[in-house]
Amino acid sequence: MTETTSPAGLGGTPTGELPGAGQRLFVRRSSGLVREVSISNALFFNTAAFVGGGVGWVPVFYALAFVPVGLAGLSTYGWASVIVGGFCVLLAIIFASLVSVMPRSGGDYVFTTRLLPRIGPFVGWVESFTLVVASLSIVAFEVPIFLRNLQITGRIIGIGTGAGFFERANHWFASGGVITGGWGFLGALIMLAIVLVIVVQPTRRFHRIVSTLAVLGLVCVVLMFVFGLLLTSGSDVAANLPKYGGATVAELVKASHTNGTFGSGVSFAPLVFSFMLAVVLLNFIGFQYSAYIAGEVRGNISRSLLIAVLGALVVAVLMNSVYADVLARHWGFNAQVGWGAMYWSSDPHLPLGQPNSMPLVAAIATPGAWPLWAVVSLGVTLFPLLLCPVYLMFCSRIMLAWSLDRQVPEWLGRVDEKRHQPMNALYVALAICVLFALFQNFALLPHSIAPPDGKLNLVSTLWFSILMAFLTWFMPGINGLLARFTRRDLMANAPYKRILPYIAVVWLAFAGVLYYFAGFKPIVDALSSAKESTLNYFNRTGITFTIGAVVLAVLIFVVMRLRARQQGIDTAMMFREVPPD
Repeated sequence: MTETTSPAGLGGTPTGELPGAGQRLFVRRSSGLVREVSISNALFFNTAAFVGGGVGWVPVFYALAFVPVGLAGLSTYGWASVIVGGFCVLLAIIFASLVSVMPRSGGDYVFTTRLLPRIGPFVGWVESFTLVVASLSIVAFEVPIFLRNLQITGRIIGIGTGAGFFERANHWFASGGVITGGWGFLGALIMLAIVLVIVVQPTRRFHRIVSTLAVLGLVCVVLMFVFGLLLTSGSDVAANLPKYGGATVAELVKASHTNGTFGSGVSFAPLVFSFMLAVVLLNFIGFQYSAYIAGEVRGNISRSLLIAVLGALVVAVLMNSVYADVLARHWGFNAQVGWGAMYWSSDPHLPLGQPNSMPLVAAIATPGAWPLWAVVSLGVTLFPLLLCPVYLMFCSRIMLAWSLDRQVPEWLGRVDEKRHQPMNALYVALAICVLFALFQNFALLPHSIAPPDGKLNLVSTLWFSILMAFLTWFMPGINGLLARFTRRDLMANAPYKRILPYIAVVWLAFAGVLYYFAGFKPIVDALSSAKESTLNYFNRTGITFTIGAVVLAVLIFVVMRLRARQQGIDTAMMFREVPPD
């Protein structure tokens, strides 16, 4: 794609003069991406992006918010999934409308920088920078889940065969029974090496791999549901749990009471329910990520994106509500909640030393069917593995959009002609994941910043990701609200443009209530409490890292803006135009 500007226009490379105009011709390089992603590819891309460890771990996530979890038809978590899913339909419509007039890779970064007057480039940069950091921290969250799923698969085989090697699976990639230290880091490197092999493939092959593995994973999800109901029962779990898990159902229920997760009925009070909504929203993040590779999707981009996003959203809602709730009730709901609470609270009496992954619970109920549960467990393990290359892929597209806009050095977004991939961006994203793995496995951070032992832990990483994703959830609503008024030229033919501001207001109200009660109010309450110092609270909850990431984003923006000014680049004109295809 070529653009003509004055010499101060876009800081391109001069190639000649326009006849009679006294202006020089500047060339702004194209993105280098190729449109070779189908609707089905985009659908499975979104599915792989949100599922992660959740497909076998939903009952574990019931207890993560440490609020009472009860039943009223669906569970508290199930109702949160349905409500979040309903509001996310509005988010899907916003993305479909905006991407139809800006069909470029980079997602909401592109929208924010083009739709917000004056401050758009800065806000879009901070929004996307925090999203990238949050996403790579989620990759760090999924790495130990992948390794733990391998342990769980080993324990399932051990339950069925009694083989000592598999009965000792808790020691795989672990030091002292915990996935940490040198063995944990080795496991992380092995997993990230597999991720690297997948992510460096040419775009079409990459999506073929992701789609194929996602289908295999979903087949195992169906097998888990059907045979979990047909071959197991709650009475079998209760009878066999003492033998294989060293605990009783009554002890699991007691743990639920102790950790504050036992509930009777479902409370929708915002002060409590918002925490569950926040956990679900984080588990859903990724269902919309095909918008971030829009520059590579074939066909009618608005229709393709809407199908891919809504299709993934349906899977997300069903998987986190009906699918999980039916199986959890089948095995004893309160015991499942208590087991999850024991895992998140690092209870030393955790059954088998593992979370209540669905295939593991099924193996306890019917050990004779262990080959089936082992296969299902391996299928479940595919999703945390798949999430990682998908996240690296979409993060690299954001970095590409940054480089096209001179927000970062251009080498970061340089696209390989054979692979149609910004390889430098992929390598940088992977290197950051390795850095996170180092911090997770070795005590390299001050204990005051990363309590209690100087390592990043799963729970603090998760809440850090929720805080970092704040702008990711808010800015699409702001963009949808303002688009018709700030860029009438772009929005003239956009679908849903008449109702877009109303949809955006509803979405912003939902996100605002959620983040107020689950994010900002707890911070304010903690700061006014004398239970612990402000610094300790910030360090424990990941707020310190969030502030640090935002400060780093601001510093990079300032440096790159000064660099662009020295090069004579008219950034105001650049952000008036849609990025090159």
